[in-house]
Amino acid sequence: MSIDLFRQRLPAISGSKASPFQDARSARDWLKLLPLINVPTAHAEMLEAIEELNHSNVSGLDSLKIIEQFRESAHVLQEGLLSRYTQKAIPLAEIELQTWQNAQQLWQAFEHAYARCWHAALSGQTDVAEYMPLLAERTLYYSLKVNTSYYLIHSTIPSEQWAQQFNYYQLAQTLGVAQKKAKDSLIRIGGSATPEHVFIHSLLLNAANPFQYNLRYFLWINDCLEVFASRCSLDHIAETLPNRPAYTIDFAAPDAPERLDKPVKDSQTSISTLFLAQALSKRIKLLRSGEMPEKIGLGTTLSPQAAEALLTDLYRQWCDHPLERNLTRRETQNPVAVGFGLTNLHRWMAEGRFAPPPQDESQLSSQELMQIRLFGQTSAMNAPIVLPQVLTNPWQTIDETATGLRLQRTHDGERISLQQLLIIKDQQQFLIGSIRWLCDHGNDLQIGVKLLAGQPQAATIRAQDAARFGQTDHTEVLLIPAIVALQVPNSLILPAGWFRQGRLLELWDGHRQTRIRLVSILSRGLDFERIHFVASGGMNQ
Repeated sequence: MSIDLFRQRLPAISGSKASPFQDARSARDWLKLLPLINVPTAHAEMLEAIEELNHSNVSGLDSLKIIEQFRESAHVLQEGLLSRYTQKAIPLAEIELQTWQNAQQLWQAFEHAYARCWHAALSGQTDVAEYMPLLAERTLYYSLKVNTSYYLIHSTIPSEQWAQQFNYYQLAQTLGVAQKKAKDSLIRIGGSATPEHVFIHSLLLNAANPFQYNLRYFLWINDCLEVFASRCSLDHIAETLPNRPAYTIDFAAPDAPERLDKPVKDSQTSISTLFLAQALSKRIKLLRSGEMPEKIGLGTTLSPQAAEALLTDLYRQWCDHPLERNLTRRETQNPVAVGFGLTNLHRWMAEGRFAPPPQDESQLSSQELMQIRLFGQTSAMNAPIVLPQVLTNPWQTIDETATGLRLQRTHDGERISLQQLLIIKDQQQFLIGSIRWLCDHGNDLQIGVKLLAGQPQAATIRAQDAARFGQTDHTEVLLIPAIVALQVPNSLILPAGWFRQGRLLELWDGHRQTRIRLVSILSRGLDFERIHFVASGGMNQ
């Protein structure tokens, strides 16, 4: 493809707007007055200023000098907005979505600011042409930031964004600067990167299935890729582990990478991950031998155990994943009902199948005891009991395996989060699980559900000594009886934070009361803990 065709896809370098600064000095003076302590205001002012610069007649070299001065402050402001739209339930609320859009627009403004400088370099201006590797690296770097912002809200990347990013890389490749290093103070280790490695970073981040990670894990993976991407290269025939497919892209049809046994078209190229596999394997072994993550370039965010588990998962995903799945997916179109929230799920499981726990006399007030002795009942017993309605949403099953399902629905319905507890009613069968991954496709939501073994039942619990402290209410939970054949022990689904090893509770399963002792956590999620328990003492009928 000719350079002229690539050039047509770049943002225009001329415009009619007046820039608030004409050179690096005036930009520096403007930046000194920016109120960085007031993040929303400073963010809005910076976004407006850079968009005006991008639609002005400021020269390519001056534009480059100006935008370079703004990088560090822009990153500080973006981090200041991060908590306002990340780790939120999906779909985002209106104010959360607006904040995300503002952050997205700033990354796009930076991407366009560097991309428009290419016009000056391509037209033969030598003072700009010498910065060609830097322009390529920066443009792809901020294109990566745009991609990352979609992942932060569990949203797929639009095809137009992939097409633009592929265009930037192909232009760098055509100009012969894709493998040339450019200094970058925002890259922690090494302080430099090539345009190709930034492009590979973007591809591998998508290949890591980012929709399954919380914010802390995702940012850790993104930081580590600054190093890991440099262990890879793009080749028509990729070097990988024996009998393992490579992630492949097609420049004729820009999109996320997919696993292919080998390229079948000239426009396709693959990521060589053999050296990446060696780098990951070495770090996993060091972590298992007791090395600290920060000693091997993995930062201080995660514990050695968490870093090892995450690296092992990434090793399988990037380097050692077979072309065929171990568990085959069975396509289906079954409509199902899905419920969320532990209290709501308890009511769902209790309908027609659960008797509330009896109320002991020791738990009644003196006034209630007097009413029972005089009239045979209390005034509270005469009051009608109004149970809250069970809330469920209709979903569509896309496919399923022995251990999970993929479900889809429109945006209508309650907001949901990663690792949230849910129960699925498929015809007359109830399945319990948690949301393993979550993805917003624009027109619909898709979730991957990791199923928990066992059939959920309604139950209530109360701390054994609760009555002494005036805490007589029972807490609504779910009981999952043991499955001997699968070596699954008795377990309870409790609210998050309830577990304490050895804690004694009273369990009511709808028929009898049992004293139990909490043993260990089997799994946990956003709003629940699955706890193994054993009987501790006799039973009261």
